[in-house]
Amino acid sequence: MKRRWVIASLAVFGLSGCMAETPAPIERTESEVTSNEETESTSEEKDVFGSVIEDVPKGTVRLVDAVTAQYTLQYTDGTSEQPSKEGVFYETVLDELGLIAIRLPDRDDSFGVFNYSRGEEWMLHGIQHLTVSKAAEKVRHGLELPEAELFVAHFEMNQLERPVEMWTLYDETECITILSTDAFSVTDGEVIDRRDVSNERYRLNQPVGNGLYYFDQGRLIVVTGNVSEETLLDLSDSLPEASSADFPMK
Repeated sequence: MKRRWVIASLAVFGLSGCMAETPAPIERTESEVTSNEETESTSEEKDVFGSVIEDVPKGTVRLVDAVTAQYTLQYTDGTSEQPSKEGVFYETVLDELGLIAIRLPDRDDSFGVFNYSRGEEWMLHGIQHLTVSKAAEKVRHGLELPEAELFVAHFEMNQLERPVEMWTLYDETECITILSTDAFSVTDGEVIDRRDVSNERYRLNQPVGNGLYYFDQGRLIVVTGNVSEETLLDLSDSLPEASSADFPMK
């Protein structure tokens, strides 16, 4: 079984939309995992040395089973810990694309958004490490959401055959991810009945959270989170065109 070690980065991931440096794996493997981290340590918390990423066990179907078996945090005191299945915010699968947000074990306000693709097995491509930081400021996003300001994190994975760009909007209780990639033929999802038939949205049947997707100007847009479907519909309606330079913010 292949094992990848990723040293924990001490750089702070900017919440205004900048991307942090990608920590370099100690051992290169056939597939690289892009990771950006936002860290803030206190004396009461364990210091994270890095993380170990195993191959996903063969035959794994659920994303939550993949991430909890694959990802392990290593601490400087020699102990280690894996995410708990009870800590999932949302679990989204759209054909070969997978997204899961799960609380990380190193601190109460730390979580990760894991981006997967699936061929014969699930393959991890990127990890967005986030914390609800007292030192950071929430962003006025200009979108149709109950909260006018949220923390916003931006993440790109350009090394993929089908590049992915995603934004996570979050606070102490909510986590919503907007993903944009090249449009492809999709077999999952059902049309959400609405009065505006020209603006079709498709529902994703998720084990945790809610999700939907739509197509715009040759792009596939996925919106998912631990909020109601109605909240996601309002949010998707308020998004600018996919080709806008400032997508998805206003």
